[in-house]
Amino acid sequence: MIATLLVIPLTMLGMQQQDSVAARLAGRVSPDVAILVEQLSVGASARGLPVDPLIQKAIEGSAKGVPPERVAIAVRWVAMQLDTAAAALREAGVVPDSLVIAAGEFAISAGLSNHDITALARTGASVSSLTVGLRVAGTLSAMGVPSAENIGLISVKLRSGQPTGDLLLVPARVQAEIARGVTPAQAAAGLERAAAAQARRGPPPGRGTPPPHPSAPPHP
Repeated sequence: MIATLLVIPLTMLGMQQQDSVAARLAGRVSPDVAILVEQLSVGASARGLPVDPLIQKAIEGSAKGVPPERVAIAVRWVAMQLDTAAAALREAGVVPDSLVIAAGEFAISAGLSNHDITALARTGASVSSLTVGLRVAGTLSAMGVPSAENIGLISVKLRSGQPTGDLLLVPARVQAEIARGVTPAQAAAGLERAAAAQARRGPPPGRGTPPPHPSAPPHP
């Protein structure tokens, strides 16, 4: 009886998700691609993977006029990358949610490896910070930063516990250094050295534990 009560909601949830995927794809992709994405979405959900990257890839390729057969190949590739990202995160002991898995897939699609994902996950950063770090690492990879310098820089940033806002500024800082004539690798390495030095010195003024409030003056 209990097993039956558990199966019914799960079955209904799967049907609702399929309806949602079909509604988002309706009129935007070919029927064959829509069927494939729905099938892959069911399997992805069962494995705890996000389905949005599959839907977005299908819509993106179709909007660009890519032939359906090539869109199908791209969607299947995204499904494989989601599995790879999830496995790499679990290898580091992280219990991944859909957002960090999607961020890992983005980083892999930009040129990083499963080992790179695991290395970042082993920094001990929170899942929310790791999610941002993976997105930034993917962006740096797309900018031409080699994986060694890329992972070195983002690892130092994640270990330092800096606010995610600082992480989000990293690509712009790398770009600024490149504009001065250095290579992407040199730009990232220089920022890594600066971040490591800052971490050794501790947080700059205004961050960290605030000074104690002065004692109130005695009443007259």
